[in-house]
Amino acid sequence: MLTSQEFATKISAALKDLNVKAVNAMVAELIEDLNSSDEAFDAKGAASTMLLLQKKRMFPLMLQLGDALLQSGRGAASIQHRYAQALIDTGNYSAALAILDDLLASTINATDDSKPAYYEAMGLCGRAHKQLYVNAFKPGVAHAQSHLLQSIRFYLQVYTTDRKFTWHGINAVALLNRAERDKVDIAGFTPPGQLATEILQTIQERVNDSTADAWDFATAAEACVALNRPNEALEWLSGYARMPYCDAFEIASTLRQLEEVWQLNLDTALGKLLLPICRAELLKREAGVVQMDAAAIQQMKASEQAITETYEGSIAKQDSRKGAVVLEKVFGDDSFKTYKWYMQGADRCLAVARIGRDASKGFGTGFLLRGEDIHETLASELVLLTNAHVLSNDANEKSLRPQEAIVIFEAVDRDEEFRLGEIIWSSPSTALDVSIVKFDANDIDRLKQLMEKVKLYSVSKYLPELAPDNPQRVYVIGHPFGGTLQLSFQDNMLLDYEDPKIHYRTPTEGGSSGSPLFNQQWDLIGLHHAGADEMPCLNGKPGTYAANEGIWIEAIKAKIFS
Repeated sequence: MLTSQEFATKISAALKDLNVKAVNAMVAELIEDLNSSDEAFDAKGAASTMLLLQKKRMFPLMLQLGDALLQSGRGAASIQHRYAQALIDTGNYSAALAILDDLLASTINATDDSKPAYYEAMGLCGRAHKQLYVNAFKPGVAHAQSHLLQSIRFYLQVYTTDRKFTWHGINAVALLNRAERDKVDIAGFTPPGQLATEILQTIQERVNDSTADAWDFATAAEACVALNRPNEALEWLSGYARMPYCDAFEIASTLRQLEEVWQLNLDTALGKLLLPICRAELLKREAGVVQMDAAAIQQMKASEQAITETYEGSIAKQDSRKGAVVLEKVFGDDSFKTYKWYMQGADRCLAVARIGRDASKGFGTGFLLRGEDIHETLASELVLLTNAHVLSNDANEKSLRPQEAIVIFEAVDRDEEFRLGEIIWSSPSTALDVSIVKFDANDIDRLKQLMEKVKLYSVSKYLPELAPDNPQRVYVIGHPFGGTLQLSFQDNMLLDYEDPKIHYRTPTEGGSSGSPLFNQQWDLIGLHHAGADEMPCLNGKPGTYAANEGIWIEAIKAKIFS
């Protein structure tokens, strides 16, 4: 059996490539070794492995490994801590609190060197009770108020004992503010504004002496939310997002806190600024997924100009420059570029179509293109691209016929329904798996009017360069499970390509068939059509991997009418 440090190093390499199949196999093999051997397995390396899985949000694997370590008598405090974390992040709050009760009992009398384990366990208890309150949705219910009070007490007990634990302190601030908004009477605590000011001062001192970490920047951003300082909140959040070791777990945790506890949304000034940055940074991380409904996309697009105008006005006395230059001063250059990049992705959602038998349920996804971007003979006509296994006249495809389909562009107007005309060109699912379809003549003028202000996709002639030292990503935007009012950005590492196929990490959810596939610059490069856990490798390479498969748009263009 490998040592725990050797195993952590090995699994780190697989996680770097997001090789989910390999990671699952490694964890399964380790669990078998743990269950069949009394050989020592150092807790430090084991906890490191669980932390690596946590950072990639692989909580079910964390649970499996943590359970094997505990059951085989290797359950050190650090293992119990990570196991409880995984239980919380999978919604098993009672089980997590039971583990944490044991951990608190075993560490309460710990020496100064190991006291942080006790404080971290207290923080996780606060986190579990916080989530139970948030999940209750009914602030007036007695058991919900009990969870709120317990969470505040857990967090504040740590912070008031040692003020260096600002993360615990800011959680108490967030919950005290939430109690005020929910009109829950909780007396006897320091006012949250006073706590937030104190925490912000502590973190500024850390920044001044170069000891601040990523969580400090996130905590400072929350303190500025509590103090209603939007510009400062954005500056701290931008610094947080630029931290190189800030992974998907950290970003997702901050986003959850802003949305669930602070209740920020795109109707609030703070939400308009902070949420797009968090979502964009999450999407840029490995294993990042952002899901939004059509209303959120519309709100973001409406807010884009409002944000510019707000900050032009607020900084006008100090800086006479306009537009993007002023925003760069507020956001920081990197975060401003990230914001604009994310808004370009939101633009790409507008031309994504949900295809179904009626407007209530999707069968697949498609997207709108100018005809001339596919073939010169189609000129300026608007056409729909999707898979042949979504739309086809071939009975063998088990797909919808065009005349059966209803098409809606939810991110623009979900109430506008469009009918389809003839299929211009199609290739079966055994070949390119594509159908290019005209719209019903009676709907064309209405479609043009709807899409008048929508920027249709620019089509790249080239695929991203495959470079092992600089992995490229591609992005799929579609309707997971064919559901209404939800579009999903998925971050996928580019694995390989061989004309006409493109392979990229991870299998998408059902209903994404026919989705557009973009490069990192949001140029169209392909049509998503399949995903499998055992996808054969390309270019004569042996074996399989878990992958998506798309069809290169240039390969489709080369075959049309040939």
